[in-house]
Amino acid sequence: MKEIRDVVNRYIAAIHTQDPQEFRLLWTGTGTDTLISVATEYRGIDSIVSDFLQGSIRKKYAEITLVPEETPEIRCLDRETALVIFRYHTECIKRDDHTPFGISGVETQVLKCLDGQWKLCHVHYSKK
Repeated sequence: MKEIRDVVNRYIAAIHTQDPQEFRLLWTGTGTDTLISVATEYRGIDSIVSDFLQGSIRKKYAEITLVPEETPEIRCLDRETALVIFRYHTECIKRDDHTPFGISGVETQVLKCLDGQWKLCHVHYSKK
């Protein structure tokens, strides 16, 4: 469980720093990696990094903090698959006019254990 929590915490930190190298290391790197942000789907690690992290988040926000509103619930589905669910909100500063902005909702993450390391393979943000 600690290793899974560490991945979740590293993901939260990487959203804040917007560091593409660190963000990329969190994912399996397989063709099945998927991130859904409200109604937009990003398929594959290259799209997740370039289109979501750099294209969407970095373009829109000068600052972004992903804040879990509760301790993430970890459900081990089997020895190699885990589900993480938590309510979140964001604390953002818009890049264009430097005004505060935020959303809230529920985040679901699916992690796979590959070669003894837990990695993200799916993230889904829903918005209230």
